[in-house]
Amino acid sequence: MISESPEWVRLSWAATITLGFEPGLFYRDAKLTCINLLMQYSDGCKGNCLYCGQAREIPGGSDCKNLIRVEWPSYRLNEVIARTRLIKNDVERICISMITHPKAPKDLLTILNEVHKSVDLPISVLITPTLITKDLMYEIKNAGADRIGIAVDAATPQLFYKLRGKPVKGPHTWRRYIEGLVDAASVMGNGNVGCHLIFGLGETEKEMVSAFQMVYNLGARAHLFSFFPEPNSALETKPQPLISQYRRVQLARFLIDEDISHFENMKFDKMERIINFGVDEGTLKTIVEFGKPFETSGCPGCNRPFANERPSQPIRNFPFPLTKDDIADVKQQIWLYDNLP
Repeated sequence: MISESPEWVRLSWAATITLGFEPGLFYRDAKLTCINLLMQYSDGCKGNCLYCGQAREIPGGSDCKNLIRVEWPSYRLNEVIARTRLIKNDVERICISMITHPKAPKDLLTILNEVHKSVDLPISVLITPTLITKDLMYEIKNAGADRIGIAVDAATPQLFYKLRGKPVKGPHTWRRYIEGLVDAASVMGNGNVGCHLIFGLGETEKEMVSAFQMVYNLGARAHLFSFFPEPNSALETKPQPLISQYRRVQLARFLIDEDISHFENMKFDKMERIINFGVDEGTLKTIVEFGKPFETSGCPGCNRPFANERPSQPIRNFPFPLTKDDIADVKQQIWLYDNLP
């Protein structure tokens, strides 16, 4: 039986290094800027999402051996807080992530209150709308969170149902998650809610861009992830999306979230690939050379170093400002189409 929240939490491997629990260095001297805390229970998550490393029905799911590419070891919350206090000038945010478990809502508030009173840093909370009401969102805000995140993950209701709903004996519904975004935006304010979306689960570029616009229209902002096949998950053999596809949806997300362009102004080919971003050529060139669209998208201060790829692979979400060489690579990648089916 594993130790449980709220007394215990899991840390991303990057956080274990940053807090000094484990030795290690980051590729290209990247620095983690957000300490991620994940709740845990001996009987695991009650969700069964096909792409997730802690899905209920996969071997070791309750042990959460792999999630977002790496292991998440367990530590006492009070020790994590103590170490975070020592390095709080080197990080910018703390994020507390709940899992789908009946004890999680109450324990989330316990952890949030403890962190808020102990560490002077902005706090995000990643919630499960299946278990969190609008009233509880107000409690989360009053307890000290300045941001709420919701991991919708799938870009369409059909994909959500297939990967997270009844066909896989999951408790989640698209309708409740979208309602959760609306509720969270009304509680936290326009722009203070993040919606996680994973590109590469089976949607087209057009469907993902449409999801970005929907999220923006609801008062939230898209936090984009690239699919990575988690070991032992049902999708462990599914390949990652091509880097060219990912670069285009990164750029589209930035343009929409910054209110520079809109889904309705963009153009797509017959395979629903982006061929026009709805802005003039000069503006697009300036934005691409700025590099910001290709950095990690998330709450302010969250950069998740190499969560979407191994360091030996092309960086998908840059955890630091791009160099001139990085931008040169990106500019080539955006317009690659002939290698697609």
